[in-house]
Amino acid sequence: MSRCYDTAMRVLAVLLASLSSLGAQPSPHSSITTPDRTQWFRDAKFGMFIHWGPYAVIGRHEWARHRFQIPQAEYDVYARAFNPVRFSGAEWVDLAHNAGARYIVITSKHHDGFSIYRSKVSDYDMEITPYAGDPLKELADAGARRGMRLGFYHSIMDWHHPDYTPKRAWEVKDPKAGGNLDKYLDFMKEQIRELLTGYGDVAMMWFDGEWEHSTKELRSDEVYDFIRQISPKTLINDRLYKREPGNRADFGTPEQFVPSTGMLDPSGKPILWESCVTINTESWGYNKYETEFKTPRDLIRMLVEVVSKGGNLLLNVGPMPDGRIQQEFVTRLNAMGDWMKVNSESIYGTTASPFARLPFFGRATVKGNVLYLHVFQWPRDRRLRVPGLKNLVQSARLLADGKSSLRTSRDGADLIVDLPAGAPDEVASVVALTLDGVPVVEPYVIRPDEKGVIRLGVESAEIETRFEQRAKKENALGHVFLTRWTRADDVPTWKFATPKAGRYQVEVSYGATRGAAGMDYTVSVGNTQLAAKGVNTDGEWAFRTFALGQMQLDAGEQTLQVKAATKGTPAMSLEWVKLTPVE
Repeated sequence: MSRCYDTAMRVLAVLLASLSSLGAQPSPHSSITTPDRTQWFRDAKFGMFIHWGPYAVIGRHEWARHRFQIPQAEYDVYARAFNPVRFSGAEWVDLAHNAGARYIVITSKHHDGFSIYRSKVSDYDMEITPYAGDPLKELADAGARRGMRLGFYHSIMDWHHPDYTPKRAWEVKDPKAGGNLDKYLDFMKEQIRELLTGYGDVAMMWFDGEWEHSTKELRSDEVYDFIRQISPKTLINDRLYKREPGNRADFGTPEQFVPSTGMLDPSGKPILWESCVTINTESWGYNKYETEFKTPRDLIRMLVEVVSKGGNLLLNVGPMPDGRIQQEFVTRLNAMGDWMKVNSESIYGTTASPFARLPFFGRATVKGNVLYLHVFQWPRDRRLRVPGLKNLVQSARLLADGKSSLRTSRDGADLIVDLPAGAPDEVASVVALTLDGVPVVEPYVIRPDEKGVIRLGVESAEIETRFEQRAKKENALGHVFLTRWTRADDVPTWKFATPKAGRYQVEVSYGATRGAAGMDYTVSVGNTQLAAKGVNTDGEWAFRTFALGQMQLDAGEQTLQVKAATKGTPAMSLEWVKLTPVE
């Protein structure tokens, strides 16, 4: 190794301290200051979301009345036909419990304005249906028997109530005409009172449909105080406050995506958050036309990812109009339950990973002095490298085999765990390290190898994204790569450091089919960018290396992103980006 390179590496070591601040990105949600009220939520990690109502009779989408411009009178025909004769609250609770979920949130009223309970203040509820019971009451009673907490999703938007404005633009000439929002909010408060006083202890009020009004117009503080007065321990989500900075909500609610690095309030303090995600692709309510579902593998790894970033996963099902939950959902939830039976100690009651990123494909969680390493891709050399762990290791074991211990050793600042020949679970195997205290780690940064080459593997990337994420990491045939990359908003992103300024040759490795051929993509670091077009490699797992050109980079912290100009067609299966210094 040259003296120049030794000097460069010393510079890089200094940079590690500055990179230790890399973590969750600022979010517009307030931090939590009442841990006693929220402790159950912190520990639970996994809930089941349920979207159910007359739209299930149509069987296409919970926004069906608006999407398909169904007149109110015609929609009411479906509402009056809603008759869930095969509904069983006990079966729903058992399904959630067996999956490993610790709480349920169900729609008490969606945007269509229909209440799926027997409301004394509304004439648009279960009383107009042939069904004689109260589904929410049955579900609440079943949950109480099993210790399953129950919360209510309640839409602020209401397409049925005469006092709610704006009306739908396709339905009236002047959407803002008529109505009385204050009268509507008084009605909404009375429904909230019914829910908080008639169905046992309510875990949370989960609001939605807030975007058509300001928090002042919605009287958000008044509604918040109203809930607190009736039920002090009930949690309240951020949508009551339009997800605005500095709000009083208990937790944030990213929808259909996992935040790349967790969530912080404007002051930089971590907050509670919960990703709400569907098992299927197209809708939250029952969709009999749905053909695409996340696999059990997807869902288990998503749960691990969310928890490793300090969040909860609220996983949705849309029951059929007769009250059954379709087999595609049941099968996947049962598979999650099978995994949780072995590995739940690495999920419940844990806190976020101490690592901003890892050199292997997997995640980490923490409970006290136990560090859990969730390994998605078993190392070929059977050596799991844990970067910068300063603690002494008292024991190492696989949760799937609690009887045998694993050997550990040191390689500089890193811990090496020797693994058996095969993974006990190819989806996610968990290694538990019992330490001499809470985990203390040096910040891990992707370093140049002995030749100065920086390899940015997808395993160490985070996906910068927003609503309706599609791209995900996957592994097969010894490769880790990005797949389902059909949205330009999904951007793989790496943090690394260059020890010295210089020029670097940029190469990428990917597999691609004909659909990605000719697709524009870019590799950028700061204001420096290289553009290229995708090449068909004759298979999404047929990986080839492509040289893109050279970049001039300064010494110091760097952020590299790869962006694909996809509009629904899958981009390449990106495996890595490599930066090689040019002499």
